[in-house]
Amino acid sequence: MIGALLLAAGSGSRMRGKFSDKLLQPIGSSDAFSMSCTAFLEAPEIEFIVIAYKDSQQHPLLQTAIEQVSLHLRKDREFPVIWVQGGAERQDSVRAGLRAFPNEVSHVLVHDCARPFIRPETISATARQIAKDRAICVARPLKDTLRQRTESSDDPVTPCPTHTVERANHWLIETPQGAPKKWLLDGLYEAEKEKKTVTDDMAAVELLGHPIGMIEPDYPNPKITTPEDFSYAQFLAKS
Repeated sequence: MIGALLLAAGSGSRMRGKFSDKLLQPIGSSDAFSMSCTAFLEAPEIEFIVIAYKDSQQHPLLQTAIEQVSLHLRKDREFPVIWVQGGAERQDSVRAGLRAFPNEVSHVLVHDCARPFIRPETISATARQIAKDRAICVARPLKDTLRQRTESSDDPVTPCPTHTVERANHWLIETPQGAPKKWLLDGLYEAEKEKKTVTDDMAAVELLGHPIGMIEPDYPNPKITTPEDFSYAQFLAKS
């Protein structure tokens, strides 16, 4: 059985206090959380959902949102949802979410709800791959020139020596990301043992030596991180 872990527990610190909860801020006629939930509910490979929420204030708002989504979709099948409170760091929320799945869920996709434009067909394609006992993430090849500053500085305008990084074989990682549930849990345990902070789920799986596969979407799948990102999100919603 394949499950989905939807992350909604982020602090949103880079919103600079402009929005109380970026995941519930309107995007067109919906919001990032509802759009993410809709995509996963429409993917037939997903049979179980765990949602990691931020706090007791956010929890009932998210519950109302997913109830409205479920009512709108009019799903004939039962769709179990378990709620868990997230932790201080992303990997803490992922660990708590993974442990909440029942034993029959053997493979898990992890998705950041701040990427609301993910589509059901991409979720399905990723789910079918992880069912083959593979670690797979949504990603896209780097197309821009990447330059690395070789000296630390708080002022990027001040010139310093730089190094141009060859962009071939460099990928920009998105979500969802998935693998057998045991790989994800064991990878997080290894990160904890090595006192490493992992910012995505494939970084944890890599610690176990597993290779990673990529699925490139043919549409934008941006992450909403700052207030300025809502302008692009509103444009995508309209188009």
